[in-house]
Amino acid sequence: MTKQRTVESKSTIASKSIDRGGRSEKRTEVNEDELREAISLELELLSEIDYRLDPKPGQREGVAAFRRLIAGFTDQTVIEDPALLALILIRLRDLQVRDFALGCMDRESLKVHVEMWRWVVRIAPTTYLAPPATLLSATAYEVGDEQLAREALTQALEADEEYPLALLLKRVFAAGWPAETFATMRTELHPKITAAIFDES
Repeated sequence: MTKQRTVESKSTIASKSIDRGGRSEKRTEVNEDELREAISLELELLSEIDYRLDPKPGQREGVAAFRRLIAGFTDQTVIEDPALLALILIRLRDLQVRDFALGCMDRESLKVHVEMWRWVVRIAPTTYLAPPATLLSATAYEVGDEQLAREALTQALEADEEYPLALLLKRVFAAGWPAETFATMRTELHPKITAAIFDES
């Protein structure tokens, strides 16, 4: 049975054009309903990581898919490959893959990451929405777009009210943590996440 979702609540998060070094590029017209349907069909063909076995192959597959996604967003406005998007969505359910993606940002690439996650949130089936919406919230917070950060966080919690990273961000926002503090925390964590995924020991 194909997964379905409503998209009306996403208009604010996804309506802006992409900012490329001070100039705006309008997205090409994409039939988002058809793309979402294609992603749902691809997801039905994929399996979650089986943690009874070594999870590293599946995690590395997720990291490779993420790297393809961010490389594509550096050169073009949107990625419309349903197989790639489905693979990213299912692998982002793994905390190591999600945290790897969170740690890959730097000051120069933050805006690209915001637009990338905005797009993924726009076309993600609801069942898979919490991880990318939380990543969008975190990146928006770091670039100083508090409104977008809170809207994305709301979407993440609507998709999964107990999603741990979303609950952590909720506390971060409520406490008024400086964005730099959160950036430092995830930057320090990134080498450990990378080692956990790629070390052979």
